Amino acid sequence: MMGRRKSEIIKSFSLTLIAVIIMSVILFPVYYIFVVSISPTTTLGGHITLIPENVTLDAYKDVLFGFSGNRISENFTGVIEGQGKVVNGKLYVDTGIIRGRVKWGPFTQFTFEVPVHNRVFDISGAKNTEGKLKGDIKGVFIITSIAKDNTIGFGIVRDVKLLKGNLNGEMLSGNMEGYVITRNAGKVKFTHLGMFMHSTFFHYLRNSIFLVTVTVTLTLIFIVPAAYAFSRMKFFGREHVLYFYLMFTQVAGGLGIAGLIALYGMLVKLGMYNKLAVLGFVYAAGGVPFNTWLLKGYIDSISPDFDEAALVDGASYLQIIRHVLLPMALPGIATVAIFAFIGGWTEFILASLLLTEKNQPLAVWIYGLLGGIGRGINWNYFAAAALLFALPVFVVFMLAQNYIRSGLTLGGLKE
Repeated sequence: MMGRRKSEIIKSFSLTLIAVIIMSVILFPVYYIFVVSISPTTTLGGHITLIPENVTLDAYKDVLFGFSGNRISENFTGVIEGQGKVVNGKLYVDTGIIRGRVKWGPFTQFTFEVPVHNRVFDISGAKNTEGKLKGDIKGVFIITSIAKDNTIGFGIVRDVKLLKGNLNGEMLSGNMEGYVITRNAGKVKFTHLGMFMHSTFFHYLRNSIFLVTVTVTLTLIFIVPAAYAFSRMKFFGREHVLYFYLMFTQVAGGLGIAGLIALYGMLVKLGMYNKLAVLGFVYAAGGVPFNTWLLKGYIDSISPDFDEAALVDGASYLQIIRHVLLPMALPGIATVAIFAFIGGWTEFILASLLLTEKNQPLAVWIYGLLGGIGRGINWNYFAAAALLFALPVFVVFMLAQNYIRSGLTLGGLKE
């Protein structure tokens, strides 16, 4: 008895050890990418450091909050102060500074300071004043680049309107005297909210969230009634349609580039090119055969007695789907939704073909960071972006793992 127990312990230990080794090999690339993301400098393909000496989160900060030179044009309110005078409706500023803040709703996005030297603003109705100037203003602030020390690389203040103070006036005239241009001078400081709003990462993240929302919603609208019909109703060709679906998708997949060109041509002809919602429709339609097959198998495991009881009580087919099928088939439906989410989140071939850069999702943006063949890339930045991209998939999978497990296994059981 002792020998048998000892043999079982050794066997269990051996299997556990093998499982740990296999999982370590599988997860090592993820760990290595994480190490790269928290290292100060890393050259991919060089010396592999399993435990970094100096840990930094600068790469994540740059991904989430970095201003990547995108053009920002926003309304601002602020103050102009300095030395100057107002003569005959013209504001002469010898030396001064414009301080402004840009808001989004009740929150400040960023503040800025722009120096003003020997500038003339054309205003009307202003009083003659000499000496120190100070007045509240509003207008439009445009910025296209920011240096590492928050110095404004290039910025323009335009459409300035004086509000109150010892400067009284109306809108400045549209001539160049109403513009203040700064190059490599002045300062800008983003708030945390402002960094989020103007982050390149979050711009593409919004595109991805919208895309997968459309994909999952349309997938469920298409799949749930279809799977119910194939599982419960009898009609001509029912036994062969799903096989034809699956076969057709395999043949269409083999067409490769030809299929992509045909899809591109059709969408351009129909005026549907560069639309995220249309791409979500394409994703949902592409997943119809497999997901219908998957959900049908799960619905087959649910006794039809529930449907018959609901029909006797006077329920319609839509009511049966809503009040009977949806609650009982929730694991299968959740599995289909998760597969649709992962497919829409990670696909980038169609997204790069059918969308321009501004509307592309996060997957295309991250692939674009490689710069074609990866030369000159900041690998710390790329590793941090890749892990942040994978995080939603990991979280969704962990939250719904029980649904996935039951959705994939119970569908094959029969009473």
